[in-house]
Amino acid sequence: MTACKKDKGTPPNYAKADDVLAAHAIKQQSFTGNADAGFTITGEKGTKVTFAPNAFVDGAGNVVSGTVTVTLKEVLSKKDVLFSGVMTESNGQLLESGGEILVKAQKDGAELQVNPKLQDKGAQVEIPKVMNNGDMGLFIQERRQQGGGASGGNQQESPYTWVPAPYYPFGNGPNSYTFSLPSFSWVNCDRFYSDPNPKTTITALPAFQDNNQVSDLQVMLVFKNIATVITLPFDYTSQKFQSYQNSLPIGLQADLIILGKDSDGFIQFGTQSITIGANMHIDAPVHKATQAEVDAFLATI
Repeated sequence: MTACKKDKGTPPNYAKADDVLAAHAIKQQSFTGNADAGFTITGEKGTKVTFAPNAFVDGAGNVVSGTVTVTLKEVLSKKDVLFSGVMTESNGQLLESGGEILVKAQKDGAELQVNPKLQDKGAQVEIPKVMNNGDMGLFIQERRQQGGGASGGNQQESPYTWVPAPYYPFGNGPNSYTFSLPSFSWVNCDRFYSDPNPKTTITALPAFQDNNQVSDLQVMLVFKNIATVITLPFDYTSQKFQSYQNSLPIGLQADLIILGKDSDGFIQFGTQSITIGANMHIDAPVHKATQAEVDAFLATI
């Protein structure tokens, strides 16, 4: 006797969430230099930071000498923003980014600061115009304004946001943005996004295809035609992921992206192309995904 049996094929090689995040994490680059003489570092993506002689001080304000260690993170694409955790919004207002960087300095394990006596001459920065070529200004991170969330502070959101730093000179050259580094912290070449269309609020909920519990959920929008990536914080009042109130221009196109980690450690992943509509709600399918599926989508943004 003989029988036929359907070949189910090789099961998908689903990706672990930690592996996906590690593969796309923003690399921290490390450099050393002589604080007395000054030196220049150049990042892998083209960011250049030039430190003047005696540009570093310790926690007590004393000028530091000898060898110092400088680290650099470059966020120069929408994909970089997506995995940096530092989104392009200012107290709920959309920003267009020309690039973000994080510069830190240490000596013997102790954090250093930019020498304030050098004013705006301590550390000069050039960021290549690979993410955007529009006219930008310098933004720095500060504590979010009270009540800046979508429902009067009932959102699970980052406590920090971007605010303009108009007191620092900023240059829009043909190939790079140039400015003085105000401090060893995140800085951003940014501008407020202007759109004449009416603004609205949208909500979203993941629709899971698996029964496993999912944690570390992130719901984000990557906009199609502008260098803008935002998160939709979870709003405890509506029990939905929700944009900031009346912050999104109707008609703007974006990719909704959901990332999470199930109880087996696999990534839960979903994407959906949307056009912002008035008071729209999105039920977004989310499923276990392979590394190749995630990478293929990321190559399109």
